[in-house]
Amino acid sequence: MNELAKQEMTMQFESRVLRLPKDVDYPDQDQDACRIDGPRGIAAIADGVSSGIFSRLWAGILTEAIVADMPDPENQEAFGRWLTLRREVWASQIDPTRLSWFQKPKLREGAFSTLLWVRLLPDRGSQQPGSCRLRCFAVGDSCLFHVRDGKLLRTFPIQRAAELEANPVVVGSVDLNRDQYLQFKSFEEPCWRGDLLVLCTDAVADWALRLQESGQPPDWDSYWDVPEQAWREEVMGLRNQRQMRVDDATLVLLRVTEQVVAAAPLSGPPPLPEPAEVAVPIEPLPAPGAAGQAWDEKLKSVTGQLAEEVTQQLGRGIKKLNELKQSAGSLIRKYRDKFRQDK
Repeated sequence: MNELAKQEMTMQFESRVLRLPKDVDYPDQDQDACRIDGPRGIAAIADGVSSGIFSRLWAGILTEAIVADMPDPENQEAFGRWLTLRREVWASQIDPTRLSWFQKPKLREGAFSTLLWVRLLPDRGSQQPGSCRLRCFAVGDSCLFHVRDGKLLRTFPIQRAAELEANPVVVGSVDLNRDQYLQFKSFEEPCWRGDLLVLCTDAVADWALRLQESGQPPDWDSYWDVPEQAWREEVMGLRNQRQMRVDDATLVLLRVTEQVVAAAPLSGPPPLPEPAEVAVPIEPLPAPGAAGQAWDEKLKSVTGQLAEEVTQQLGRGIKKLNELKQSAGSLIRKYRDKFRQDK
């Protein structure tokens, strides 16, 4: 590494996703979506509203767009442009001619989805090793649980189960002139290496918040290693016991870790790499003496043959030019004689 360059620590995510659809026999009807970019420290989760049309598609478009081109909801004009592009993508993937008669009226209303995303930002002013800033935006009732050393630090944007609404504010795939009511909640706070960020849709959030309020919060760290089938069976059991609503359930676990990144050089361009040595075979000159004399005679012989060949080629070329000259003269004379006869 260039001596003028330095290393800096940035934070990223290790992740695990656990999912169970509302109807286990029809997993393609799962309306939840999530996307994670671990190295960049970005993750998003969305819950499509089943009463809309193509809400699964809409939730997927939103989460993919967050990771690829994160918007700034605090800049209403810029966010409006971002949302318009996403709506165009949604509309372009639907063929109205293939819709049934009862689907076509719903297309005018479009799809709806909650949306929550988190991002890790550098915290260069902090004296705490392995620290960063956690920034989060949310609309609707998908939730974040921020856990450190097994203790819950924060829930967002819902703090109590009673706050969960039957009809939360959602993002629509069609502009219904209601975007002015689309207000994102946000926060930014310190985040440390080893922290666990739990993102979940409302069915899981409701269950977790009620456990938290009862004084028996979920052991979120245990879900990092639990087999997926065991988690699915646990959710099925909770549904049967009416401790969790029968709805699409998505649980995203994000562990904050460090990665070493080489920063740009402090000054000057990086050094050029040393050129690779290329071995070129060179035939050694013959030693003086009999061998050298033989080589000299061979060189003279080759030179003489080459000169003779060149002379022969030149001679043939001159002969060919003379033949062409004679042929051209003959043609000119014939043409001139014919011209005289015609007159």
